Order: sequence, then C-alpha cells, then structure tokens
Amino acid sequence: MEISWLQAIILGIFACLASMPGMGGTVIGNYTLGRPLVGGLVCGIVLGDIQSGILIGTAMQVVYIALVTPGGTVSADVRAVSYIGIPLAMIAVKSLGLDPASPSGIGLATSFGSMVGTLGTVLFYGTATINLAWQHIGWKAVEEGNFHKLYFVDMGLPWISHIICSFIPTVVMCLYGQDAVEAIKTYLPMDGIAMQTLFTVGALLPSVGV
Repeated sequence: MEISWLQAIILGIFACLASMPGMGGTVIGNYTLGRPLVGGLVCGIVLGDIQSGILIGTAMQVVYIALVTPGGTVSADVRAVSYIGIPLAMIAVKSLGLDPASPSGIGLATSFGSMVGTLGTVLFYGTATINLAWQHIGWKAVEEGNFHKLYFVDMGLPWISHIICSFIPTVVMCLYGQDAVEAIKTYLPMDGIAMQTLFTVGALLPSVGV
C-alpha cells in the first residue's frame, strides 16, 4: 500500500478540520472527525481499504477512549493519531502481511498510534503558540472598534496555524513515513525481540484507555 500526493493532501485537510480546538468546530472537528474511530473510516475511504481503516481506528480508539484535555493540558493529540498514525499503521500492517484484526496487527497499530500521538502534542502546542499572534491582532481590532475584522481573525488567520502545524506535517509524514515503515520491515524481523516487544506493548495499551 502506498499513499499518493492526492491522498496525503486529503488526509492533511481532514487533519486541519480535526485540529484542536478544531477548524471544523469543536463538535464536528475535535469530537467527531478527530476521533480515531471516525478517522479510521475516513482513512479507509481515502486509502481504498475501509475494513482495515475501521479495524485499526477501532483499536486506536480504545487506547484514547478516556482521553480528556483539561484547559491547555494535552497528553496526546488524537488528530495526529487519526490522520498520521492510522495511515502509517495501515501501511505497516499490510507491508508485514498482518491481519488488522489479529492480536499482532492490533498491537502494531496501537504502538504506531501512541508514538504519533505523543509527537502530535508538539504540533498542538505549536498551533496554540502561533494563534497567540492572531489574538493580539484581534485585541487591537477591538480597541479600534473594528469588530468586523474579528471574523477574519477568528475564521481566517487560524488556517495559517493549522496549515503549518497540521496540514504540512500530515502530508509529509504520510508520504515519507512509508520509507520508515519499509526500514522497519527490512531491519526488524517479525520474530525478533524488537518487534515482539512492540507487539506486546501495543497489546497492553488498550488498558490505558479503559
């Protein structure tokens, strides 16, 4: 399985819509499109393997089913899990010849999701930091009484933040992450200690969510 430029761009757009606090809105974006269960369906449709997408998305959803984000505290970014982790996990599972419904397939998928989810926190805080610049522009508009400008500040400028911290990383990692998956396949044999450890840790991760 390979990810084309067009597929990577579509996944990048969904990553933007699902970004916290959500370009698609908190309900539609963060709490719907951003969930791995929904993201798995979207990735399955985009990549042409709906069954694998849903199975892998379901496995990752269990890990993050109890994830809460009080205030600005984020332990993992499910947007990155859904639109970077799931596509790469789909490639890995198919490349290694695993059944996505098997314990090994689920273990590998959840391991990929956790790695990407942790990386996603960097993208989340990057978005929040860039958004601070737009807030200053908004406050200046309020002080000048230019309230119409607030629509642009609220709905337009944040797209810059999300393109930088959501769209571009998703497209790049989906396209070039395939090389990393191939390297894992080449240098880490299925019956080796590294892969067996990955499967074992991945199998234990759902207990974190539960």
